[in-house]
Amino acid sequence: MATDEEISEKLKEFLRSSDLSTTTTGAVRRYLEAEFGADLSHKKGFIREQVDLFLRTELNANGEEEAKEEEVGEDGFEDGKSGSDNGEEEEEEEEGEEEEEEEEQEPSGNSARKKRRMNKSSNKEEKKRAGGGFTKLCSLSPDLQNFVGETTLARTEVVKRIWVYIKENDLQDPKNRKKIICDEKLKKLFNVNAIDMFQMNKALTKHIWPLEDGDSSYATGTSSKSKGTEKPQKIEKKSEGKKIGATGLMMPLQLSEELINFLGTGETSMARTDVVKRMWAYIKENDLQDPSDRRNIICDEKLKELLKVDSFLGFSMTKLLVPHFIKE
Repeated sequence: MATDEEISEKLKEFLRSSDLSTTTTGAVRRYLEAEFGADLSHKKGFIREQVDLFLRTELNANGEEEAKEEEVGEDGFEDGKSGSDNGEEEEEEEEGEEEEEEEEQEPSGNSARKKRRMNKSSNKEEKKRAGGGFTKLCSLSPDLQNFVGETTLARTEVVKRIWVYIKENDLQDPKNRKKIICDEKLKKLFNVNAIDMFQMNKALTKHIWPLEDGDSSYATGTSSKSKGTEKPQKIEKKSEGKKIGATGLMMPLQLSEELINFLGTGETSMARTDVVKRMWAYIKENDLQDPSDRRNIICDEKLKELLKVDSFLGFSMTKLLVPHFIKE
């Protein structure tokens, strides 16, 4: 039987060479099962944790989490230390469900490896079929287009570019690095004089829209006749895209009323990873980690009301959150 360390290493190898816009935890597990020749269904939780850890330490560390280096839990992450140091990396971002990923008909076993090898040549086709994932291209509002100089970008790339701009222009409040003092360019984008990290994440939802197949034709300047014929297809593909694209590890999910109230942003849907990040930010801000064992979370009244427990281990948080993600 493969050890956790061996599973973790193979998982990282697979993700580093995979197209993250189409890869899901279900596909990762099936690849690992083929590699080790064993059923790893009992390791689903561990695999989810390791995928989240990989995203934190290797995908997001380059940009979206730059802000996190200044505090202790931006956007829901923690310092960019290695995940296995004291268990905090693993515990902070575990996704709570796997059902959607199990449904997505990814190739299993050796075919997963074959797909990975053929990834580059079939990249365009794969993206069209998957329509979701970590690095999915999105359509940008005119204001955001002016800011970043692009018409389409992945959300993670938008955040990275904004943080590069913030760093280059020294816009973080020296007294509170989580707070951004907006210059004229940022004021025009966010319509505020100052903004914190969570508010920025929420504000960006107004500027980042799902990219439909029809949008690409508009960007390339097709004729009005061509546009007219594509419009009905555009509506059709949108509904189809929702069905096929509802995979990937960062798919937005409907939130329960209790969770909406807890987060306090008014957002009714959010990716599990984003919810977990915000939960951890709340825990850090309110100093709810047990000083004698920081993996243990002591609930305040607000957390008790949401999770219905007095305390819990950090890595089990996403299991407690499962009832608050509503399946449509």
